[in-house]
Amino acid sequence: MDKKQNFQVSHSTELPDLPKALLSPNPLRWITLFGPGAIVASVTIGTGELIFSTRGGVLFGYNILFLFLFISLLKWILVFGTSKHLLLTGIHPFRRMMDLPGPHGWLPMMLLIMICLTQPIWMSFHSSTLGNFIALLTGTSHNLNGAAQFLWGILLVLLIMVLTLSGGYNVMERIQIVLIFCLMTAAIVSLIMYKPDYFALIKGFIMPVFGDYPDWIQHKYEKVWNTPKWVELTTYVGVIGGAGFDYMAYSTWLRDKRWGYAGCAPPSDQELNLIADDPHHPARVWLKAPFIDCGISFLLIVLFSAVFVTSGVELLGPRQEIPDSENMLGQQSQILTEVHQWLYPLYVVGAILTMFGTLYGTIEIGLAIVTEILRSFQQEWTNVNRYRVQRAMLIWQVSFAIVVNLAMFAVVFGTETVGGLNPAKEIILLVLRPVNLFTGVLACGIFCLTNLWMEVTCIPRKLQSPPWMQGMYVFAAIVFLTLGLKGYWDNHDPNGGFLQSRWFSIGGIIGVVIVSTVTVKFFSRLLPCKTE
Repeated sequence: MDKKQNFQVSHSTELPDLPKALLSPNPLRWITLFGPGAIVASVTIGTGELIFSTRGGVLFGYNILFLFLFISLLKWILVFGTSKHLLLTGIHPFRRMMDLPGPHGWLPMMLLIMICLTQPIWMSFHSSTLGNFIALLTGTSHNLNGAAQFLWGILLVLLIMVLTLSGGYNVMERIQIVLIFCLMTAAIVSLIMYKPDYFALIKGFIMPVFGDYPDWIQHKYEKVWNTPKWVELTTYVGVIGGAGFDYMAYSTWLRDKRWGYAGCAPPSDQELNLIADDPHHPARVWLKAPFIDCGISFLLIVLFSAVFVTSGVELLGPRQEIPDSENMLGQQSQILTEVHQWLYPLYVVGAILTMFGTLYGTIEIGLAIVTEILRSFQQEWTNVNRYRVQRAMLIWQVSFAIVVNLAMFAVVFGTETVGGLNPAKEIILLVLRPVNLFTGVLACGIFCLTNLWMEVTCIPRKLQSPPWMQGMYVFAAIVFLTLGLKGYWDNHDPNGGFLQSRWFSIGGIIGVVIVSTVTVKFFSRLLPCKTE
């Protein structure tokens, strides 16, 4: 967090010059546009690809790749739609949401409440997962009845806070990129040398068939066996490719890049009509930038997924092992050590830095989202007080994440170990699933419908997406909303008490909607008028 950085939007409506890469027919030059998409990719790779891709490979085989490719395509459509609107109009989707039917500003207020609740829980998940790996490396996995990982998690959260306040992450980020590149290269080389079933691998991308869990799961991983298949699959929908808030933060970061009208004063209606009448207008050419940037990002995500799904199918499955709360990151190293033991240290360093980067990115997304929503409420006040807003959100995220880690520590520490395993350590996934179903699934459906509404009501017809693209918004929204609601309904443990009942999660969302509606009604005089 850099206090000296100027975050205010320029008052100029003059478009920045087009970079040469956008005008070049050479695809290799397009790689230079890869920027904000790298952040989205880095945030999801730590959780989605290292953990859940491997887990999905064990449970469902190569066919899980169809789901990963399908969901990545739908999320690419979502993030491109939000970016397109900002680049053409200079107005962030959160500001447009102020004008949705209903009480003025009800959806941004609901999202503000949800980000404040969910982002610290994501932080606690990432930190406790990395804490699990550090406990494994330091031989403290079974200390404190298996709860030591949560103390490691708290230390990691505090370290991230210090780095965020000092702005000392830049050097580490550069090192991380190099090490992740080395990790990915080693994983691909290992994959080739291991000689998997390439026909099954390719077929997995096109076969939407998900069988039942392997029989051995019932005896070795009872908690996983009792988890409904669709709840498990919907978890992957939420984590692969990122969450809805990640894409809204992506749109915010485009201001720093000053692509199109992002970072500029919004064009007038007359200027928008001129853009609509000119297919070669520079503002329309700028749309290629997020198209390419997001395309590269999701391509990398699918590639990482394929590598670690293979590790689940070819290595962990035959050994009857699965990444779970007892060991989230350690088993994946086997895809490298099958080739040579000296690759293990590379995996250790790469995995730690990848997850550390994911944890840091989670904080930055929270700061970006809260600031952007408050800008939609009171732009000038937020511009002046942006550093204070971010400082307050940082303290809130860190404090809440520590509380969640301490709560999980208390549960695991106080639970009796059976057969050398502590069943309460599954609390990591139990806490994550309701949050993931909203941020990674339901929120994506909401944003897809918002994209369609913004296009139809806020920009000239000639600038709107073709009918097939608008149909994809509707299709994606139906998929995300259906999977999210079904996931909430099926995520139910009759023996787990009210906190693990479907009504607790669904009732919580309904409660947030009611609170947000009442809040905006109460503060209606302070909210801005409708967007011009």
